[in-house]
Amino acid sequence: MTEINPEIIAIIVGSIGSVIGFFTFLWKRFVKPLVKLVKNHDVFIKSVDDLRLLIEKELQTNGGNSIKDAIIDMRATCSRIEGRQKVIIQRTKAALHYSNVALFETDAEGRLVWCNAMMQDYTKDIVSSIEGFDWINLFAEEEREEVQAEFFSCLKMNRRFNKTTRLQNNTTVRLIGYPYRISDSEHGGFLISLQEEV
Repeated sequence: MTEINPEIIAIIVGSIGSVIGFFTFLWKRFVKPLVKLVKNHDVFIKSVDDLRLLIEKELQTNGGNSIKDAIIDMRATCSRIEGRQKVIIQRTKAALHYSNVALFETDAEGRLVWCNAMMQDYTKDIVSSIEGFDWINLFAEEEREEVQAEFFSCLKMNRRFNKTTRLQNNTTVRLIGYPYRISDSEHGGFLISLQEEV
């Protein structure tokens, strides 16, 4: 029996260890991530296919239980609500227009945007125009600054406007305005009544 040199055994064992280490490195660095990616890719493709089938099923009309039917129902409901709202606004404007109280409406900045027939009759002999901020010109010149300051204070604080003052023709009137509240901190304008004080 021939004796094997211990150095050769050490070189062989070292070489085998190096080869195993190299293959382990290749496995961890390249093969394992690739296998994981392929596996994840298959799971992803299956998930996408399942989702596509579910969406196709849901978007087919099936007696009111699908997403498409719910969206159509919601759209129809919104259209009915908008239609009713327009009718209510038209009726309200018509009722206010023919009211025997002089009324006008301002926007959130205080510009006059609408007035009823009674307000137009009431002001036709006083000023030629009351559009925009010109409604302040209804009042006696010495009263305008005070009326304007009080109005803009109410506008800023979102509170009721209540002021007794004189018009240019020396008629004493009371102005009462209510803000259209959008929230506790903001409003969309005022509806103001103008009534002669007796």
